[in-house]
Amino acid sequence: MSSPVQLLKQSFDELSRTNKKIAKYVMENPQAASEANIEDLAEITETSTASVSRLVKTLGYGNFREFTLALAYTQLRPQNLPIFKDIDANDSLGTIADKIFNSSQRAIQDTRAGIDEDEFARAVLRIIHCRRLGLFGLGGSSVAALDGYHKFLRTSIDCFYYPDFDVQLMEAVKLGEEDCAIVVSHSGKNRQTLKVAETLKKRKVPVIGITSYPDSSLALHSDITFISSSDESNYRSEGMYSLLAQLAIVDTLFMMATVRMGPSTEDAIRNVQNIIESTRT
Repeated sequence: MSSPVQLLKQSFDELSRTNKKIAKYVMENPQAASEANIEDLAEITETSTASVSRLVKTLGYGNFREFTLALAYTQLRPQNLPIFKDIDANDSLGTIADKIFNSSQRAIQDTRAGIDEDEFARAVLRIIHCRRLGLFGLGGSSVAALDGYHKFLRTSIDCFYYPDFDVQLMEAVKLGEEDCAIVVSHSGKNRQTLKVAETLKKRKVPVIGITSYPDSSLALHSDITFISSSDESNYRSEGMYSLLAQLAIVDTLFMMATVRMGPSTEDAIRNVQNIIESTRT
């Protein structure tokens, strides 16, 4: 089957005026469109969710999710992405692996170089002295938030994470000045994540933001911001390298907090480890 963009180009002249607005945006911004939800795309194109739904079905897709997955997949193809230029068609598998691993390492090293020790100190103090620690992240960024939850759950810190946006929003309303929130978003402009961040700020909750863009809305809503560097000129979506950097930031905060909290946390970690070990054969 042709790619979503190819299908839109082929049928563009036959589309209605409304559908042409949607098609034009998708063709000019395939990456952004693949990351948007149906409400976002309808708002951006000044149409309706019903119009978007009808368009993707006329293209042969069962629903909007199927359409965006196909759109995202085509963005990963070397012939569609100029950022694949560093990989040559004649590269051996070992060479390709070396290039990807080197870019991953560079993203982590660049991220560390851009963070002052004072920022780590401020964040760790917020974490170890909070009443409750909430971790928030949606989509790809939920991976880093969930990983942080799994780590801090082993400590004596009362922490939580929920993958559902509505539950995240309800939990955000329950936090206050004595709590702390770690909010992760690669773009820093996901509408739902920003709604959570805005809610946290209204509640005067200290927010530790992790994003790849220092000028993003999430960065502006955060009391402490960590920028996850990514090699945007390379051959894969920068989101992959940014995620690795985000995981490194979360793991660093966890280790720093654990060391600073001392024996009580060490006992909690040992107890959790013992109960987990008891389930293994």
